[in-house]
Amino acid sequence: MHVPRLTLVTLGVLALATAPVLAQDDASRGDALTGNAIPVAQRAVQAPELLDLAKRHEEIKQWVVEFSEWKQWAERWGNRRQPGLLTSSRERRPRPDPPSWLFGHCESGFDASAESLEACTLLTEWSAPNAVAQATTARAAATQAGEDSDNTSWWEHVHLDGGWPAMQANLSIYGVIGVHATTHVKGRFEIFLAPGAMLVRVPVRGGDHAWKVATNYGITYRLTEFSLPGGRRALLHLNLAKAWLFAMGDVPTDSTDFIGLSMTFKKKP
Repeated sequence: MHVPRLTLVTLGVLALATAPVLAQDDASRGDALTGNAIPVAQRAVQAPELLDLAKRHEEIKQWVVEFSEWKQWAERWGNRRQPGLLTSSRERRPRPDPPSWLFGHCESGFDASAESLEACTLLTEWSAPNAVAQATTARAAATQAGEDSDNTSWWEHVHLDGGWPAMQANLSIYGVIGVHATTHVKGRFEIFLAPGAMLVRVPVRGGDHAWKVATNYGITYRLTEFSLPGGRRALLHLNLAKAWLFAMGDVPTDSTDFIGLSMTFKKKP
């Protein structure tokens, strides 16, 4: 009788001792499954979509800016040369291509944001026939510019001079008005085709000044193109020239160096 009772008591004590351990193991396994599976799944699905949207946003923004700037350039220089800073003309600006995915994006009409509407409107202009023709005209002008053909009239090489001071500090000699002709050398540089003529104001003995005629020869550098009143186009040049005076008399020098501006008129279109 005593042995079975002792056995039952022993089994009961063992059961009570092992129950909390089993419950704790089950709880820890449940927490591990709950805490690790969901965040990993969320990161695997959401991150690539967010990165793709951010990349497309930057591509749209960049193309809208580039194509808008190209449109402004094409309206002004689409069918004629753009003068360069140190060269006769600048290279033609290529028309920027839109992102390849933008065509399908605009056709779907899913995104109605202001940014997408602007990009799709510009895409319509980019795809229009006049835009293609404009780009073709630009390429043709670039080819013509590269051939260095000189189709200007002789009148565009005749310079009207004015306001030429002498480069020597101790001589108060001024070239008031003159004329000379040039021929193109390279880029923006030209050289006097023949000696030019200028009316100069020179000091004479006694503190007076006299009018003298001088002939000059030198080089010319084209600065910029501008518009005159009435819409006529003209070119502004910088000149370095050596001048020789006629009928010296009591003039302190027979020659001097000048620096000054000149202007030529472009052929009417």
